[in-house]
Amino acid sequence: MEFIEIEEGERKISHEMNKPHSHEHYELYFLLNGEREFFIDNKMFVVPEKSLVVVPPYSMHKTAGGPYKRINVNVSPQLLSQAENEFLKNVSGHPAIEIDEEYAETIIRILKTGTEIQTGSRPDKRELLISLTRTVILLLSRQAIKPVALAGMTFKQNEVSTDILKIVYYINTNYNRNITLREICGEFYISKVTLCKQFKNVMHCSVMKYVSGLRINKAKELLIYSDYSIEEVANLSGFSSANYFGLAFKKETGMSPLNYKKTK
Repeated sequence: MEFIEIEEGERKISHEMNKPHSHEHYELYFLLNGEREFFIDNKMFVVPEKSLVVVPPYSMHKTAGGPYKRINVNVSPQLLSQAENEFLKNVSGHPAIEIDEEYAETIIRILKTGTEIQTGSRPDKRELLISLTRTVILLLSRQAIKPVALAGMTFKQNEVSTDILKIVYYINTNYNRNITLREICGEFYISKVTLCKQFKNVMHCSVMKYVSGLRINKAKELLIYSDYSIEEVANLSGFSSANYFGLAFKKETGMSPLNYKKTK
């Protein structure tokens, strides 16, 4: 389903997402004020204000940190040109990029106009939001991509977070196998109790809940962008059977894999 949204968010106190999540569209996260800790796929880093993070479709991510103000542009790849998609894909390869001062004021003004249109009821709202989004991408593409300096970019800098990130990477590269807690514990020489506790403290969900969410996430992508059968999608996503895949998928999304594929 094609989706476009420009929305503003502000928190005056510290806030952390409960657990990693993903979506089918790009998320262009413009941080106007404050500082946010980001987790995306296998990366954890800190984003300073006046920066942009591009979260690709189907990427597991979450944020945490103190007070902040941001504007998000959420847009389906189908609403953008091939060149625009290629640009966003390129930018998403960096943890975060600086917004060039030459274009910052114009971009922020366009984004704020978008938030006003978003909350209104104009009959041409969708077309206007698409136009504004493509204008912002055009302005961003005119500037040199300046990745935010990695110096000092840490996410809850401690040994536990580093170890959990290694485990997350291991899961992300082995989700399509029948990985178990015992296997992970053996791979990283850690007890089951310690693994579960530390993972929950950092990721705010259990290990197997993260594995399940990742598998469902990959299955959604395969259902939409491939011609694989339901059985093949189940296998490629790490589910033990098509039947179990169907039950887990319906529990998570409210519809069967086949109906999900038909509606997208």
